[in-house]
Amino acid sequence: MKKIPYGICNYKVLQEENYVYVDKTSYLEKLENVGKTLVYLRPGRFGKTLFTSMMYYYYDIKSKPLFDTLFKNTDVYQHPTEKKNSYYILKLDFSGMDTGKEKNSELEEEFKKCLCLGFNDFMNKYSIEINFDSNSSVPAMIKDFLSSFYQNNLKNNIDNKMYIMIDEYDNFTNAILEGDGTRFRSLVGNNGFIKSFYAAIKEYVGLGVVDRVFMTGICPITLDSMTTGFNIATDISRDIRFTTMIGLTHEEVKSLLNEVEEEKQEEIYQLMISNYDGYLFNKEQEEKSFNATLVMYFLNYYYAFKKIPDSLIDINIAFNYGKVENLIKLYQNNYYQDILNDLFTTDTVSGILKEKFNLEYDFTKDDVISLLYYFGYLTIGKENIFDN
Repeated sequence: MKKIPYGICNYKVLQEENYVYVDKTSYLEKLENVGKTLVYLRPGRFGKTLFTSMMYYYYDIKSKPLFDTLFKNTDVYQHPTEKKNSYYILKLDFSGMDTGKEKNSELEEEFKKCLCLGFNDFMNKYSIEINFDSNSSVPAMIKDFLSSFYQNNLKNNIDNKMYIMIDEYDNFTNAILEGDGTRFRSLVGNNGFIKSFYAAIKEYVGLGVVDRVFMTGICPITLDSMTTGFNIATDISRDIRFTTMIGLTHEEVKSLLNEVEEEKQEEIYQLMISNYDGYLFNKEQEEKSFNATLVMYFLNYYYAFKKIPDSLIDINIAFNYGKVENLIKLYQNNYYQDILNDLFTTDTVSGILKEKFNLEYDFTKDDVISLLYYFGYLTIGKENIFDN
């Protein structure tokens, strides 16, 4: 029996250490065809990091010798794309940022630490010496890095380009979305280091040095605020072709129950539907999606102890509560109280799902409802937004 990968987000570890992997590789060709600079948003603990890890090993030029080992028995092994193992991957992960810093300068230093980790991993992986000054500004760092990579390619007559993968691009927002939003605007506005960072990436995409960008996150509020600096990105979060790319479908959950006693399978499946199947990301989506971490949490416990866990909710899922509180109280709005009253009395709340947020104005009720949707506390219905 294969092991259940609860809390494991490294695709290589899953494949080499006999963990279950729900095959999502068929989406790689679709991603290649839909655009070169993509953004995909989902609530926390949904499986974004594992998917990005799978992409890393598929496109990484240095992982080519591992292709048979890592992708055997997957869809993409039978139908590989032309881009397989053809990129230098710059992987940036902002999930580990210490977002509790009070000063903008301290938050910028945290951002730079993440850049340095990504840059150093890149240089070690590909044995390329790239010049950048960690004491310079964020935009200067990324420009120096990309320019040095470009010069190295010219010098060594290298044709392979860079693929930038950014996990949890918006993780720092809980430290700056508070009060009247002034601090947030100062960092993502025209003179802020966040907008300048993405503007630099856009510049090198235009030059052809960076061929592709894939970004994951939870909320579009940061993306929208930096749009003028990075208006080349396509948000595929609600595209019907990608609604089940991350998370688990009903059929995928059923396949994970194969090792459960036959007489117990239907009972456990229905229990999971009642507790973990609650997400719609497009009105045309035929079935709701399951939160992958919650499913793995349940199965990891069940297979270990042969019984249903006492608590059906993984306490680690609660990590977003503080961030949500900051978001719904932004600008000292009072809508969150009305929304909670609606949910407690009717289990539903009506609103229009917003894809963009303007921090120059006070938040509306629709803005607050939409933010709760993005963080996974509400989901959409065919007509209304309703409680998850």
